Formats: sequence, structure tokens, C-alpha cells
Amino acid sequence: MKKYIIWDWNGTIVDDAGIALDAVNDMLREQHRPEITLEEYRNAMDTPILRFYEQFFDMKATDFNWITERFQSYYENHKDQLRLHEGVEGLLEYCRQKGCHQIILSSSATRIIQFYAKLFGVADYFEAVLGADDLLAAGKIERAVEYFEQNKIPKAETVMIGDSVHDFDVSQALGIDCILMSGGHQDLQSLQSCGCPVITSFQDHSIPGF
Repeated sequence: MKKYIIWDWNGTIVDDAGIALDAVNDMLREQHRPEITLEEYRNAMDTPILRFYEQFFDMKATDFNWITERFQSYYENHKDQLRLHEGVEGLLEYCRQKGCHQIILSSSATRIIQFYAKLFGVADYFEAVLGADDLLAAGKIERAVEYFEQNKIPKAETVMIGDSVHDFDVSQALGIDCILMSGGHQDLQSLQSCGCPVITSFQDHSIPGF
């Protein structure tokens, strides 16, 4: 079993794709634009996130800072719906019992992750939260590379668990294995195109390496 587990947060630990969709649709309604479905949301998901918004908003007339701030505001309006993915807490506990070092790597702001991790009672599972300093969802790979270098993380003993093609890209940049889970923010076909293991649930007992 891998000794270091790098967890994505949104869509991986927390089941928030539906909430993100609601927030996007709130913004679309505010700008009198057509709403989208969860399938359309997942199919359009891209990194950098600006490429996602370009598919649904007129970015020549819309300031990106408005989008990031508005999204967070609308997301907060739906926060009562936020839940952990089913089975994830059991897997976190299993990994802790096996002596794994668990780290969160996310595009979300660190303070937001820390708040919800504490709220859901999972904060103590993680040795570090490598989130963003702002709401712009940038620099995920750079933060990971810096952390690996500073802490001399052995790449052969590390796995990334995420829900997006970008998480796979992060794993490739770091030179570590990757496991992706469908049911998050990106469609299954895109995840499968990465060529790494893709699971449908954390209750799946055939997770590679576990």
C-alpha cells in the first residue's frame, strides 16, 4: 500500500458537484443565460477553469473576478447540501490505521477547506492542506511540487486520488500514480481517457493499492 496519499477535495472527498452546478446556474440566471444540466457541467469541466466558463458566459462582457466571487457566494447559499462522498470517511480511517500520510491538494482556498474539514470531522486525518491563497483556483501543480521538494516525499510511495483530468495531470507532473473517481466534477469518458484506474465509489473494495 502507498505510504503517502494526496487527496483532491472538491468532488473527491466532498460530494459537491451538484452544489457547484447550482451556483453556476444561479450566475447564469443572473445574466439571463440558459441554465445547464449536470451532464453538461461535467462534460464541459476544464482546466484552467476559465475555459469552462468560456463555454457558457460571454467572457468579453464578464469580469473573471466577478465570476469567482459570485460563484463562492452562491456556493455558500447551497452549503447546507454539502456532504462527504459516501464511504470516504471509512477509507480515510483505513488509511490512517495503515500508517499512511494523508494530504489535501486543492484548487479551493485553504481557509474554506479547513473550515469544512473541521465541520465534517475529518480535519485530523490530514497532515497538510495545500489549498490556494485566494479564490482563483490557480497553482495546484506548483504548490504540490514545492511541498514534495520541501518534505522529500518519495514519489514511488505516493498516489493521487481525484475526480478530474487535472488531478491526473498533477500526478503526471509529480511523477506519481493516480486513481480517479467518477461521480465528481468531470464526466466518466474524460477520466477513462487518462489511462489510470477509475473507480465509481469509495465503497468499491477493488480500489488499486488498497
